[in-house]
Amino acid sequence: MPSPPEEETQPKTDSGSDQTSERDTNPPPPPSPQSQPPPSQTQQQSYPPVMGFPGYPQAPYPNYPNPPYNHNQYAYAQAPPASYYGSSYPPQQNPVYQTPPPSGFFRGILTGLVVIAVFLCLSTTITWLVLRPQIPVFSVTNFSVSNFNLTEPVFSAQFTANLTVENPNTKLTSYFNRIQGFIYNQNAVAEEDFLAMEYFQPVYVETKKSVLVGETLTAGEKGQRKVPSWVGEEMKKERDTGTVSFNLWMAVSVTFKTDGWSARERGLKVFCGKLKVAFEGGSGNGAVLLPKPLPCLVYV
Repeated sequence: MPSPPEEETQPKTDSGSDQTSERDTNPPPPPSPQSQPPPSQTQQQSYPPVMGFPGYPQAPYPNYPNPPYNHNQYAYAQAPPASYYGSSYPPQQNPVYQTPPPSGFFRGILTGLVVIAVFLCLSTTITWLVLRPQIPVFSVTNFSVSNFNLTEPVFSAQFTANLTVENPNTKLTSYFNRIQGFIYNQNAVAEEDFLAMEYFQPVYVETKKSVLVGETLTAGEKGQRKVPSWVGEEMKKERDTGTVSFNLWMAVSVTFKTDGWSARERGLKVFCGKLKVAFEGGSGNGAVLLPKPLPCLVYV
């Protein structure tokens, strides 16, 4: 019998080892196209369902069902109508209305008011520069007390005040249509703690002239308010020393006038203090020793 071929006589172990080495050194070939899953199936397995509009990728939301349409269907197609998306801004709940600019009529009124205010200021300034009104001057020439009695249940006394009123203006006359006088003890602190009250006669004073005014103010008359007890106690202490001090307050209304021009009525407050009355022994009569007229303070 003929001898077998050499290929068949070689041991099989060698060929098996060669094949094993080739498998170890060479990577496996890629799978055939038939074995790969479709792209849609791969994408569905790799990512969770996507919710959103075509062409706009959104974040994945787990456990959501697949959309009823293929999300890649409108990738290059026309987008749905705007009504599908809804309004991009929420409706305005409280609309803001802009104020229309002022019309020419209101601007004209405003301009007229400004012009009138400027005109009044200028006219007042010019009038003051031309006329130069000055405050009247008040001075006490005589002040006396009679029937001063602190022993009766109701305090009683009579105060006589004589004053000089001077008008220092050169172009304005002064008409004092009201002069109301109040007598206070020097220790009084409240406005209602006056001892006596009376109105002086109205006076008219020419330019650079002065007039005398005088009045008697009576305390303790029927219908007058009662003097506070603590004021009476203070006056008793002073009376024991031989002198009692009083203050004279006056509320004055004056009107300045000139030819062709009349100023409005002005209110003044006049304070004449340090009226120290010296009594004659134990009598109730006394007077203030004034070697010269005592000037008063005038407040506008």
